[in-house]
Amino acid sequence: MENLVEIAEYGCEVAKKEGAEFVDVGVHSGMGMSVDVERGAVKHGDTAVSSGVSVRAFIKGGMGFTGASSLKKEDVRGAALKAAALAKVAQPDPDFVSLPEPSGSYPVVEKLWDDNIRGVSAGKLVGYLRRSIEEVKSVRGDAIINGGAGLGHSESAIANSLGIRASIKGSSIRMSTSVTFKEGDDVGTYFDFDNSRLLPDFNPSGIGVNAAKMALKFLGARHIQGGVMPVVFGPLSGLSIFRVICWNANAEDIQRNRSYLIGKKGAQIASDIVTVVDDPLIPAGMGSGPFDGEGFPHSRLTVIEKGVLKTWLHNSYTANKGKEKNTGNSTRGGTSITNTVVSLGTKTEKELISEIKDGLYVAVGSIFPNPQSGDISETVDWGFKIENGEIAYPVKNVMIGMHMLEFMKNIDAISSDFREEPGAIMPSVRVRDVRVAGGK
Repeated sequence: MENLVEIAEYGCEVAKKEGAEFVDVGVHSGMGMSVDVERGAVKHGDTAVSSGVSVRAFIKGGMGFTGASSLKKEDVRGAALKAAALAKVAQPDPDFVSLPEPSGSYPVVEKLWDDNIRGVSAGKLVGYLRRSIEEVKSVRGDAIINGGAGLGHSESAIANSLGIRASIKGSSIRMSTSVTFKEGDDVGTYFDFDNSRLLPDFNPSGIGVNAAKMALKFLGARHIQGGVMPVVFGPLSGLSIFRVICWNANAEDIQRNRSYLIGKKGAQIASDIVTVVDDPLIPAGMGSGPFDGEGFPHSRLTVIEKGVLKTWLHNSYTANKGKEKNTGNSTRGGTSITNTVVSLGTKTEKELISEIKDGLYVAVGSIFPNPQSGDISETVDWGFKIENGEIAYPVKNVMIGMHMLEFMKNIDAISSDFREEPGAIMPSVRVRDVRVAGGK
């Protein structure tokens, strides 16, 4: 880790001597392994060792950006020289003020690295996958099974010309299984997954059974009549609603006048039961870490409080341009969310469904509005009809369409129960008066 910081420092020194006014250098080194399943058989695996450096140099706000897939001194030097040369001919940007300066110590975020993951072999990954295949076949033997397993561990560091020095180690392991059943022209499909930063927390047992049983439930999908109705978004779709609204609150789109949230900071944009926090400090969270892509310290950020949009997501550029606080959401090229946490309600998912006479349940799916207009137009690929308070049958050729702000204000319940993944509490969400299109 110390060596990676030294490499980043060296890149900064080279670009500064070449005339760059501001420089930051990111360095990484790591290994990844993956094994794939195709049609019920383990087909191939990959192991890749990677390392590299990326350099951003600024002159009068104009940026030169380059990188190299090597940590050799001559390659780091070459990348730094090229970045500085590009900055000299880049269009000046009067809105650029500065890269972030050191601001004290970094928060301690626990359980991001597990040495045990480094010891997991390809054979072990294959074993996980074979057990999942056996689980699927125990439900029904004619399944079409796809999926994969993988792991990774890496070390990275960042340094800038103002004195920022930071480093981090991270690990992860993952597995997913997708199951398809065919009965003539009828198709039912589903998937399940597990991922973790720590080997003891990784438990893929049951993924195959669950994916198979759910795939069977999607056989016999029917057309439905469209209309305005309540929709319940299950755990694998509900959290995406809040993740995308946070992502849409990035300051870059606001400042470039290309967001439906322009002018909405401080305004009610969602139901008053909605409170959403971007939290990069959750132990073992997949989006957790002590600092952002520019080495700025991470902190918890309330994005929506009781339905009111409280802030934009900033990096150093947008924060300086907007004369606002840097929220630590940089990716060294933009902004991004980390772990999205939503406040829970008081009723279970089953209770939310029981209160609906005629509606829709979305098991898996995402709501992605047009980032400029806010219009939603999404197909429902894994949905069920709700009738008289119960899940009735799977549906097909269904779409959801309305404006994101209307959609957010129509949220009338968030479940008390949830699915949990590292850094993510995933409740179900009920939205009233959703425009649903059916038909053949």
